[in-house]
Amino acid sequence: MIGVPRSPVRKSRLDGVFLGSVLSLLILGSLAVFSATHPLPYYHQALERHFSAMLFGLFIFTVAANFAYEVYEDQFWTVYGLVISCLVAVLIVGTVHKGHRSWIQLGFFALQPSEFARVGMILILAAIFDKRALKMEYLSTIFVSLAAIIPIVALIVKQPDFSMTLTLFPIFFTMLFCAGAGWEYLSGLGLFSVTAALMPFLYLFLGSYYPHPGAGSSLYLFMEVFQSKLFEFIFILVLAAIFGAAYYVNFLMRWRLRASLFLAFWLILTSGVLLGIAVSHKLKGYQKSRFTAYINPHSDIHGAAYHVHQSQIAIGSGGFIGKGLFSGTQSQLGFLPERHTDFIYSVIGEEMGFVGAVIVILLYLGMIWRITEIGVNARDRYGYLVCCGIAAMFAFDFILNVGMCLGLFPVAGIPLPLISYGGSSLMASLWSLGIVANVGRRKYALL
Repeated sequence: MIGVPRSPVRKSRLDGVFLGSVLSLLILGSLAVFSATHPLPYYHQALERHFSAMLFGLFIFTVAANFAYEVYEDQFWTVYGLVISCLVAVLIVGTVHKGHRSWIQLGFFALQPSEFARVGMILILAAIFDKRALKMEYLSTIFVSLAAIIPIVALIVKQPDFSMTLTLFPIFFTMLFCAGAGWEYLSGLGLFSVTAALMPFLYLFLGSYYPHPGAGSSLYLFMEVFQSKLFEFIFILVLAAIFGAAYYVNFLMRWRLRASLFLAFWLILTSGVLLGIAVSHKLKGYQKSRFTAYINPHSDIHGAAYHVHQSQIAIGSGGFIGKGLFSGTQSQLGFLPERHTDFIYSVIGEEMGFVGAVIVILLYLGMIWRITEIGVNARDRYGYLVCCGIAAMFAFDFILNVGMCLGLFPVAGIPLPLISYGGSSLMASLWSLGIVANVGRRKYALL
């Protein structure tokens, strides 16, 4: 019996704009790292690590670009197990650097598992949302997805790496939106997130502008109550009274709004406030200083605000075409801290000027645009959701890092992917981009 031959898998070529943007960012980043590390005593070692990580990252990119991305969905429990195992391992055998147990030492190279765990979280969430495509408007989908990522978030917080944790929630929210979650759930999560973020910000804002409120004043009483455990109990009662009164008015006016709606908003606001208070009490001294420097940047130019102040000087002094590689005064003379990692964009602004800074922005926009286009044209929903998550990851990293360098956001310790020095970030970024490349190549795959 003659069998029917299987149809060959057709693969399209790599997206030219996408690949060109990635390679251009790698080249620009290498030039910036080459210049930023030049004055450092471990200059040769830093360059060796950077280029070794880039070569290995390009190898990972090539493998991922030729590895069927559907396997990640079929084996998402395996991916989840690997992510959790790596995050647990770093807490057991990881090395401590600057107060964070976030790295595993592998010879001359330190691996940061949380960078890879973030990509793994995107693959896991995409699988969950794809398998529950017909249940995206159910509350159970929110609970299932939260139950999947809470252990990941908790293990990263345990390191503690709050900067990495900060980037996980926008990715989660974006993927929920792209997966088609109900607007009521998105609104509820948004209200919860904003409330939780505003509480520590409000506390630090008042502490910055009114460091010594007069005894007996309303502000003094608020600060005293806020720092006590009594505040949580009082706030819950006040919120309950407000929403109870609102429901009573609704009953009298016969607006026919369900009691569950008022209860849901009370729970969301209460949970957000309680989380915000907990975060406020857990913030370390240097983290409070960063917020204070952001709120009042001229309060401590030689201390907490020093990083951002020097960054703004570097970018502003670059002019239109920059001072040239190895010629930046802020970067080469050591005034700009963390110049080869978190503040690499400031080095580009100083040495490559307005032109170089804008080129980086355009390359990022081009890359993110092509990632979203590849996702929209993916052959299945899983590929689309993976691309949405990866596009969100790069977009928020870019916004936070550049905004931090310009003083628009507090210093958060988030590197600029593909440009900043950092082997784990570079390799994890190239792995995620390789997955995107495979989604694009398998657009016309028959098998």
